[in-house]
Amino acid sequence: MIRFRPLLVMTIFSVVALAVLIALGRWQWERYDEKTAAAEEPVAEMTIENYQPIQDAIQFVHGVRTDTREQGWRVFVPVVFGDTIVFVDSDFIPEIAPPNPDEVRVPALLRGGAPIRGASIRPEPPAPLTLAPRPLQRLWFAVDLGAMGRNGGLENVADYYIASSYVGADGRAVANPFALAPGADVLPPARHLGYAITWYGLALVLIAIYFAYHISVGRLSFRRPAPPEQG
Repeated sequence: MIRFRPLLVMTIFSVVALAVLIALGRWQWERYDEKTAAAEEPVAEMTIENYQPIQDAIQFVHGVRTDTREQGWRVFVPVVFGDTIVFVDSDFIPEIAPPNPDEVRVPALLRGGAPIRGASIRPEPPAPLTLAPRPLQRLWFAVDLGAMGRNGGLENVADYYIASSYVGADGRAVANPFALAPGADVLPPARHLGYAITWYGLALVLIAIYFAYHISVGRLSFRRPAPPEQG
């Protein structure tokens, strides 16, 4: 026979926490499935010419380079390409402190009108736990092309951006370290699997603690039913 008298406050807290942990685990598991399925997909490339960069609408996206592990800000320059606005991930500022938009210029390669060639990437929606953007400073913590375009007063923004080459310290072109499929996300599938296991594991630990505590304070007990009386 089971006798259970749950503590109200602890039960409410545990249910909410359990729902959050399961949701996080499911989200990471879905990301693992998505990246595993897309791991073999090639990154589409494209070249655009006859464009016009827009200096006053440059946006900055925080990122960590996959080649040097430097933390900094990706420089997204919008360019007018026909009837469309296309963002170009064209440079990287290796500083933790946010850049001053008034001090950042369009990279020389774009000012000169050279053809822009790079990976054409359709970014994934920002993750639920992504830090909130700072539109007044043009700072973003995930690529959100629609919001970035609206922040710059732009219309007809393409749903993809071009990850063009960066210019290294020696002046030579360097392959864009964020040009990964899909969505220029640097986390490998195995990392998401590890996160999913962690969240689900914490959910199991929470359940164990919840019931163990109720047992320790005598609010959950297991009793064998009394044997029938002998007539």
